[in-house]
Amino acid sequence: MRIWTPSWNLRNALSGLCVHAIFLLSSICVAWSDRTPEQLAAIMNCSKHERHARNYDYMEGGDVRIRQLFSRTQWFLTIDDNGQINGTQDPTNCYSVLEIRTVSEGGVLAIKGVKSQYYISMNRTGQLQGKRNYNDNCNFKEVFLENYFNAYSSAKWTRNSREMFIALSQKGRPLRGRKTRREHVASHFIPMKCREEERRAD
Repeated sequence: MRIWTPSWNLRNALSGLCVHAIFLLSSICVAWSDRTPEQLAAIMNCSKHERHARNYDYMEGGDVRIRQLFSRTQWFLTIDDNGQINGTQDPTNCYSVLEIRTVSEGGVLAIKGVKSQYYISMNRTGQLQGKRNYNDNCNFKEVFLENYFNAYSSAKWTRNSREMFIALSQKGRPLRGRKTRREHVASHFIPMKCREEERRAD
């Protein structure tokens, strides 16, 4: 009768140690990362990741959603590494993944690109801009419309007592707030869950 005896393969042992070391280093990197789990999930499939320091610690505790804002004009709102705001029709565009964070009562929130780490802001003339650091110009009021779309108006600025909204034209270009109205289709958005978040919820 053949008796089985354990045998050790040096190559397999070293391979196992390498895998363990890689796993350990990966765990340390995740622990040191300054991104939230939502941010990591939202950009896990994007290329050229960069770490950025968080600069909104005072807003911790507010409701946070990772979403894409899809305009009724058929564009996804994006904010790139230069703070430029535009639209894309590519649903996999990393710059369309946004962090929407509640900053105060009454539906006031801040919108930030997960990859670019720029906030969307609006100045007194209604121009949309990307800002690295959060300020009052980055506050928007979320308005729930009867047609099931949402609109986002500046919480700080108005033009002749009229609200100014985030809007994308039919060509995917940002419109100045003074040219926008609540009833305009360019101002209407649907917050869409990202594929990674849907997969995580399953």
